[in-house]
Amino acid sequence: MNKKWLVLGSVIGISSLMMVTTGISAMAGTSGYDAYKSALKNTKTVQSVTVQAAGSLQDNGNVALSANGTFKMSREGGSASGAGEVSAGGAKQALQFYKQGDQAIFKPGSGDVYYVKDAAAETHKRFKDSAEKEMPQHVETVVDALVGNLKDYVAVDVKEDGSKRVSAELDGAQLPAVVQAIAPIVIKQASKEHGQPEKKADTAANPFGNDFLKGAAPELTDDIRLEKVAVNATISPSNYIQHQEAELTVSGKDAGGKTHQVVVHLQADLSGYDSTTPDTVDLNGKNVQPIESEHRNKWQGKNG
Repeated sequence: MNKKWLVLGSVIGISSLMMVTTGISAMAGTSGYDAYKSALKNTKTVQSVTVQAAGSLQDNGNVALSANGTFKMSREGGSASGAGEVSAGGAKQALQFYKQGDQAIFKPGSGDVYYVKDAAAETHKRFKDSAEKEMPQHVETVVDALVGNLKDYVAVDVKEDGSKRVSAELDGAQLPAVVQAIAPIVIKQASKEHGQPEKKADTAANPFGNDFLKGAAPELTDDIRLEKVAVNATISPSNYIQHQEAELTVSGKDAGGKTHQVVVHLQADLSGYDSTTPDTVDLNGKNVQPIESEHRNKWQGKNG
């Protein structure tokens, strides 16, 4: 599948995972950190959930990229469904997807073609097994040690109904030196890959367009700095994560020397715990085209 369309999954579908990771790294106050970890572990035990997510990227105050979508996921059979839309440069692209049985099904917003890709059952088994496990103790211990010095920046607000709001906001000076050292490398590589054009491919193998997202975000090359990280989460009285969001502010210069301030905002609302049923699609009579696996294509290219 087109790498650019992975932004839809990265910004929307996996936004909650990104915010979970950011949350663990930023919310290190004893009460807030422990409350968040407890809610995260409890949320991971649910069998199904609905996620409404959105993300945006601003460059010097102007919205360069935005995305939103609704997704339904269930552990039973590893099923999922969703619909989302990405806007960039005044253009929009929409996508519907379904994971049912051993098939991943994609339908661009325009047209009536359903693109189908085989999904290995073993992959879903590993996903299910890993989802059912709690965070390994050694990983949790390392994370606790890394973020322990950020405890002074957390704010915890306990409501009368037992719900909690956990939040943290750190500017560049408050972020650990290791984060400031690694962040420019990661950001530079990410913006470089985002700006590169993709190789042309036939429609069946690549139905989502090549250049839709090209140039939507600036390619930062120099003086890159992580300016601010802000995270907050709302935890229900039943100890489930209901809402979470993160905002990252990055500054830097492009190859032409122009200064950019880039703000990335992600948010997700979670609901329908243990009562969500993903949608399905009947492909009988539909215009269906297969999508070859990239790994399979590479293997055939070497051995064909």
